[in-house]
Amino acid sequence: MSSPSSQLLATHANCLPVGTRVADFEIIGLIGEGGFGIVYLAKDTSLDRVVALKEFMPAAFAGRIDGIRVAVRAANHKATFDAGLKSFINEAKMLAKFAHPALVEVFRFWEGNGTAYMAMRLYKGETLRQVLAKGTEDFTEERIAQVMGPIFDALEMLHREQVFHRDIAPDNIMLADGRSVLLDFGSARKIIGDATQALTTVLKPGYAPVEQYSDDGTMKQGAWTDVYALGGVLYHLATGKPPLQAVSRMLSDPMQTINQVTGDKFSIGFSQAVSKAMAVHIDNRFQTVTAFREALGWNVGLQPRVVTLPNPQVWLEPDTAPRTGPRPPVPASSSGEPLVRGERAAAARAGEAPSRTPLIAGAVALALAVGGGAYWLTRKPAPEPVATPAPAPAPAPAAPTPAPVAAVPTAPAPTVAGAGQDMPTTAPIGTGTVKFEIKPRGRIDVDGFAKGLSPPMTELKLPAGKHTIEIINPTDPSNRVTRTVDVTADTSVTVSHTFR
Repeated sequence: MSSPSSQLLATHANCLPVGTRVADFEIIGLIGEGGFGIVYLAKDTSLDRVVALKEFMPAAFAGRIDGIRVAVRAANHKATFDAGLKSFINEAKMLAKFAHPALVEVFRFWEGNGTAYMAMRLYKGETLRQVLAKGTEDFTEERIAQVMGPIFDALEMLHREQVFHRDIAPDNIMLADGRSVLLDFGSARKIIGDATQALTTVLKPGYAPVEQYSDDGTMKQGAWTDVYALGGVLYHLATGKPPLQAVSRMLSDPMQTINQVTGDKFSIGFSQAVSKAMAVHIDNRFQTVTAFREALGWNVGLQPRVVTLPNPQVWLEPDTAPRTGPRPPVPASSSGEPLVRGERAAAARAGEAPSRTPLIAGAVALALAVGGGAYWLTRKPAPEPVATPAPAPAPAPAAPTPAPVAAVPTAPAPTVAGAGQDMPTTAPIGTGTVKFEIKPRGRIDVDGFAKGLSPPMTELKLPAGKHTIEIINPTDPSNRVTRTVDVTADTSVTVSHTFR
């Protein structure tokens, strides 16, 4: 019988094998693989805990050398690789700068093996895409406010710092232990898309506004870009149907309002606000997330509940200089307990130990948008509202609407092995190969997810079964063809198309 290591390598050629050591981390499993990176389940051997470990790996033009190191396949891709790597690094620094329960918490970041890595907190839960696919939850207006209110709040904070997500969709929002967490910032993909002149590779059809289809810089992206995507998510939650693509709505708009689809199940204000957020023309949209939130009547964010750290702690470790010695000491309160990041900042400003009011320190593993992929997370206690750091130990007053995020009833998820436990083994899923012969080139979407540009991509390994493949002309996204392929384990099938 083959080992878990060989099984992982057999089904995911770009992945590091189980047992590989990267700095202080040992690979013990695979969470997900996308076009721009791989997220592993890993054990932090120095602190004896399980984390999510993300590696920058743009598979379209990079591969492994010596089994571990990452390098471009051709010299003409070096500039693109370097730009994407820089964006990956900036994303790690950005995530380390902000403290918010709806954002990812980065434990550690370093460079090595020709690429870069992020070690992140791990929770257990489901993405909105997985919840919607099951169709078992009734998303009322109140429930939508509970799920999406924290996401709006986090984006308002990011936008104040001129940081935009640009990849908001149901597969990038997770419900984990009763809280909503925003995943997978699209900045690295945007940089790589710019460099390859294939911006459409970053798009999530239905959630991407028209300005994201433009590759000539004439349509500026900003807060209004995230507003459109948020509207698309709310539309999908309310109607159970993904919204129409923005480019198909430009000449005549056939998309119905939420209440036209649901028979006035939602308030007029909610339906109208979502329609305005999803206006095709930028000038007709809400220009800020705050304006959208106010139109919905959601009073999240009335009390400051987040902390921006002025000096994020990021460990940089070049290839030739592996980290040695102990980690920097963790600040502690007068009681001797470690402080979460928001408390450290408050204590530094006040010159005294903060109160012991519980704060939410966790965020979520930045899992990639992988079709059908599972997101693994370790369980934390039920969250409490984050209090504004203040001399008196009192929690922030509850916002009148919506109610604090309640525990999310999700189906039991696979158990993540904790420190000192054996990892559960899973039988490998049979996979086959889909080969592409596209002329001159086309973007490949599989089951609604962008996989890359072909050429240079020539083949994909997919689980056995039926898959819907869209081939999209990158210079004219409206020019596309759809093929259904039946993938059989250990065999290959070829998909061909020529754009005229």
